[in-house]
Amino acid sequence: MDPERVVDADELEQLAKLLIDRRQLAEQYYARACQLMGQSGANQLVTVLKWATDTAAELRNRAAIARAAEKGGDPFGALSTFGLTTAIATISGQDRTRLRKDLKSLVTDSGKAGPEQRAQAVREFFGKLTAAERSWLAVDQPGLVGRLDGATAKVRYAANRLLIERALAHEQRNLIELKTADSRNPQVKLLEQRIARMAELLQPRMTGDGQLKPRQFLLFDPADDGRVAEVFGDLAKAKHVAVMVPGITNRLDNYRDIFKDAQNLIIDPTTGKDLPETAVITWLGYDTPELGDSVLPAKAEAGAPALYSFRAGLEAAKGAKFALFAHSYGTLLSSKALQQGTPFDSVVFMGSPGLGPNVKSAADLKLAPGTQVFAMRAPGDVVSYTEAHGRDPAEMSDIQRLATGTSSGHSQYYIPKNTGLDNLQAVLTGDRCVQTFVGSPRLDDEQLGASGVRVLVRELQSRVPQWKTAELGATFDPVIKDALNGKTDPKTTVSRAIEELKKSDLGGYLSATDVAEITAKALAAAGEPLAERAVMFTATRGAYPR
Repeated sequence: MDPERVVDADELEQLAKLLIDRRQLAEQYYARACQLMGQSGANQLVTVLKWATDTAAELRNRAAIARAAEKGGDPFGALSTFGLTTAIATISGQDRTRLRKDLKSLVTDSGKAGPEQRAQAVREFFGKLTAAERSWLAVDQPGLVGRLDGATAKVRYAANRLLIERALAHEQRNLIELKTADSRNPQVKLLEQRIARMAELLQPRMTGDGQLKPRQFLLFDPADDGRVAEVFGDLAKAKHVAVMVPGITNRLDNYRDIFKDAQNLIIDPTTGKDLPETAVITWLGYDTPELGDSVLPAKAEAGAPALYSFRAGLEAAKGAKFALFAHSYGTLLSSKALQQGTPFDSVVFMGSPGLGPNVKSAADLKLAPGTQVFAMRAPGDVVSYTEAHGRDPAEMSDIQRLATGTSSGHSQYYIPKNTGLDNLQAVLTGDRCVQTFVGSPRLDDEQLGASGVRVLVRELQSRVPQWKTAELGATFDPVIKDALNGKTDPKTTVSRAIEELKKSDLGGYLSATDVAEITAKALAAAGEPLAERAVMFTATRGAYPR
């Protein structure tokens, strides 16, 4: 156990003061010895003087570490992990007061500035600090420093590691209290999962060739669903940087899935090592929606400025290229951030529900000249089929659609040994050509009933409150699919849809007539062979009470 954990900080400082007092006495003896014995005779006292000076400094440093540790975590370990100085005792009490005040003034004064100006002000502030001052701020103000866009990356890594340690200890105490009060409480399992995820964040990351590297976080906030931004690779030396923006239902509890995608993206399939001169960043820096509010743009609008600020605060090698890889609802957020001026050299939209009703083409994003824009849509990706937030970018004429290989559904864009991942790495590194999508332009040739899904969503959006559209769509979807695959006849389909609505407590939003009309239109949209079924649905709608 580290000494700072078992010795009181006040005692350490008292010992340091005692040594300094004795050192002053030793200096007097040294001066007298020089007079009596000459310089060479007095040199033996130099060792004593040096020992007193060095030991006093070390004791003060450990006292400072101990005071920081009183708040939880291992400040010394957090600093050491990222090669930062632990000599924070050199910061006097007066300097600590000044640093706290200056940091808070910086945040307040730059709050109304644009993202680039704010990040530059932060860079200049940290650039003027000594190494010890930066380390001290990381352990004294980790909650502020850890999320401060523009602050030195390693300082943020140390601050966030300390925050993770403190959050983990807090949650572990909560779990003990919860189990003591009621071991059968369903929250116990959820809390155990959350604790397991936090503990994983403190474990080193294993690269493809078996090396262990400390995990690096530019953001950690355990509040609510949690927010995380993690760096894979050496950001300071990276010439190619990817920022991954995930979509709905992603949170701290299931962050492992995003982590795996980032691991797949950064590993060179040929060597098994991390891609050279490359960094990948997972940015879960916004409050992601659940299914119910995924049809609302509010969380994308709130998160877009945060992404802009985060991007402005990133630094890499001179001339580095930055790629934005957005998935699902993250494409809507990214679209709004790009329209605000967030700079990226290339953009890939994957499984997009639309980029907003105002975006009909890449030109509407108002990107800088030369920005490359790509889109991916895997077969069976229902989220893309819905176009719940506007046109699917995979169908925009001025956006290049990339092949996805064997990927299917909504969550397989990063699977290894596949064309989809090869394309993402090609965009990231720019060292080879991408493989474009080759296939029928007809939506239903890709997935039977896909155009019906779009009609279903549009019909629901026109008939029910926005926040219920996604829930109703999820209820209807399996019913419609069974009808398209010939598993149910028209009358049974309508009846089943009504029963599913009742079971989901959503029946009050639609009448039997609404159900029949919506189902008929969704099936008819899938193609001419289903038009006859659509007529039958409409004809039978009166058989079901409201």
